[in-house]
This record gives sequence, structure tokens and C-alpha cells, in this order.
Amino acid sequence: MPATPGEPFLDGYLPYLLRQADQAISAAFYDVLTREGVPRSDWRVLAVLHEYRELSIRELTHHSLSPQPTVTHSVRRLEGRNLVRRVQGTDDKRQRFVSITKGGDLLTATLVAEAKQLEQEALRRANLVDLEQLALGLKQLTIGVTETPHDTTPLPAAPPD
Repeated sequence: MPATPGEPFLDGYLPYLLRQADQAISAAFYDVLTREGVPRSDWRVLAVLHEYRELSIRELTHHSLSPQPTVTHSVRRLEGRNLVRRVQGTDDKRQRFVSITKGGDLLTATLVAEAKQLEQEALRRANLVDLEQLALGLKQLTIGVTETPHDTTPLPAAPPD
């Protein structure tokens, strides 16, 4: 349903509000990443590997919510810093697996602790106490959207000018 003239659209548009909340909550942590010399795309790769230990590039792309070229560039940078390592697949020599090194794991554990602390501070300032319920709702929303086929019905053509 289109917004009524004069009625704010963005103030009630969930994707916009989620992005706005992401930016507000993440701002302090982005400063931490900058201080540590870790680009955001590299952080996503490290955080995923910290949790999953070793993944194929395809799996890493999926879990980091990043495009494959971005993940590949991040892996190269992180490998250069000895924070991750790539190994060739045993069944398919073209396949590459990426794992986190001990140094990468230590750095990521420190960053995770700082991220959690900053998240708690942000939630406290916003008087949000039930993070589990909010997270559950967002997970359910994501599952509902990704498991429901998208409506591919074309929008009606705009009237000629």
C-alpha cells in the first residue's frame, strides 16, 4: 500500500528501521574495528570462522552475508595477517576451505567480547531488556520471508504521462 501524501513512509518501514538500528548499535563497535585495523568485511569473515572453525568459500559467503568476491578479498587480507588459512579440498582440488588460526581466534574472541559489551550498553540505554524475544522475532521473520516464495506478479504499469 503506497504511503498517503504527508504520511511518513520510512518511520514505519521495517527494513529501514532495522538498518537504522544496525547503524546506531554498530557505530561504537566500528570504531573498535578501525582501531584494530579490521575492515567490517574482514570482521564478518572472522566472526563466522570463530563460530564454525572451518568452511568452504561458498559456506563462508553464505554465513557472512557477503558476496563471494568480498569474502575472497577478505580471506586474502586475513591470510596475509596470519589470521586465517586456506587449504585445498581433498575430494575436489578446486575447492578451498578456510579456517581460523590461533591468532585469528584470539583477536576475534577479544572483539566478540567487546561487541557483546557494547551491545549490552546500547540495549540498556534503550531500555530494551528482552533481547532474546527480539532476536527470536527477527529469526522467525527471516525464516518466514526466506521460506515463502516471492510473489512474481508484475506491478501494474504506470499510467502514461
